[in-house]
Amino acid sequence: MDRAYYEEIAGRLRGLLIRLADRLSSEDITLIAELVDANELGLALEQLADVLSEDERPLTEDERADMVALADRMHMGDRVPHALAFCPER
Repeated sequence: MDRAYYEEIAGRLRGLLIRLADRLSSEDITLIAELVDANELGLALEQLADVLSEDERPLTEDERADMVALADRMHMGDRVPHALAFCPER
């Protein structure tokens, strides 16, 4: 994968953090942003899904679809969709 791929994924993750900020603690936002900055993109997406699912935070259909599509694009398997199954529809 080239640099543009990683920059696009990182940008999409940062966008998700902004969209979901009202459902995340400042500590979670900081940790996930640090993972993105360290190029730990898969771990950042997993952490985001885990945090949302732990507290059963609601997600819109678009938010859920964007996270699942990103996991698919990164060839991450089913961990993210499985975690998001615990998040009710918003």
